[in-house]
Amino acid sequence: MLSRRIGDRELLRLIQKWLKAGVLDTDRTVIHPTAGTPQGGIVSPILANVYLHYVLDLWFREVVKWHSKGEACLIRYADDFVCAFEYQDEAQHFDGALEHRLEKFGLQLAAAKSRVIPFSPNGEPGATRFDFLGFEFSWRTDRAGKPRT
Repeated sequence: MLSRRIGDRELLRLIQKWLKAGVLDTDRTVIHPTAGTPQGGIVSPILANVYLHYVLDLWFREVVKWHSKGEACLIRYADDFVCAFEYQDEAQHFDGALEHRLEKFGLQLAAAKSRVIPFSPNGEPGATRFDFLGFEFSWRTDRAGKPRT
């Protein structure tokens, strides 16, 4: 994925070294990860964003949105994201497809952070708010009486 956008072989070699570098544990032993980027590694956030761009962002834009009958959007910050769908059945279908898509690339969702929730301005119980990255998103009405988040 990196070599598609980076032509500098030395930079690619340096990134490979970062991925193979060990991590010093609290007991002063060096742990060599077998897959992925070392947790807390300097290059980890950059590579995660590049990886998710190809695994999630492009797939959502070119496949998911194209097959959706209603509106669909993806909001991502690093490895956290929220997807919004106009129709609940499309959200549930995406939830299943997402798990298969991520598995294809050796990733998995954090079960405690992943769910399909209703979010509607109609005031349905439990459907008027959710939290994302420490922010609360909720429906309110503006001065003109129109629903806004």
